Amino acid sequence: MKIQKYHFWLLFFFLIFGYTFSLIIWTIKSAVDTPVYEDRSFMAKYQDVDDNYNKMVIETAKFNARYDTKVTINERTVGMDFSDIRYGQRSLEKYSTNQEMLVVGNNTLSIEIIDKASNTPVSDANISFQVTRPIKSDHDINLNKFVYNGKRYMAEPINVELKGYWNIIGKITVGESVGYLYVKTGTKNLDKE
Repeated sequence: MKIQKYHFWLLFFFLIFGYTFSLIIWTIKSAVDTPVYEDRSFMAKYQDVDDNYNKMVIETAKFNARYDTKVTINERTVGMDFSDIRYGQRSLEKYSTNQEMLVVGNNTLSIEIIDKASNTPVSDANISFQVTRPIKSDHDINLNKFVYNGKRYMAEPINVELKGYWNIIGKITVGESVGYLYVKTGTKNLDKE
């Protein structure tokens, strides 16, 4: 029996088809096996943040017009701001002043809220903060219990276990006013010291 020319073309077709089909199966298996981490910026689903981002900007501007807020993390103070959200982690060194605010181990967080109209401290704020890794959520540190000492709100010590990039996310509600905080930072590089 003599092999015809079309047999080679048929074999070539089946080899190409089999190779392509195996690449499709491999791609699907790789996609299914890859872990997916939900973005929880501002402690909400990203769809909610996307739908309400402009509202959050306006609410934070109104909050900042009414209250003077000082969020102190390890002796470094920031206000209610989330301009760091526009920077990638690698561009923080060039553009952000919030670098290396955390240390591996215990960190302190205190919040002082002053009503600008009466120049008195606010004692009835509802505060939620989270210290989280940019990608994974398995090291999230949720801070919902703040103790008011007559001047400022104090959080329990924040134990950061890993070196690297971290985000500090916060939401403060006073009555109907809401302010948001989003700080991209990292742990101090102990090799520099």
